Amino acid sequence: MTKSRDRESGSSPERSVPRRSLLFELKGKRNAEENTTAVSTEMFAALSIEEVIAYVRSRQPGSEIMELKVLGKVQVLSTSEHLA
Repeated sequence: MTKSRDRESGSSPERSVPRRSLLFELKGKRNAEENTTAVSTEMFAALSIEEVIAYVRSRQPGSEIMELKVLGKVQVLSTSEHLA
């Protein structure tokens, strides 16, 4: 009985297991003010390139992606899936 209660009250095993993700580097630009353009470089850990593009378009709709490349694989200890 005690073991089953502990299992139910604790976090799920899927959440405590580190996940493998891809590390992306994104270079983009957006209009900062009337005649100025801001260029930035950001890094994201995500499962797919589509996930990165969807995130950038939803959070920064006026930005233009100039370059997006995969730098390698990383181990992610926590995710932001609950922030959708």
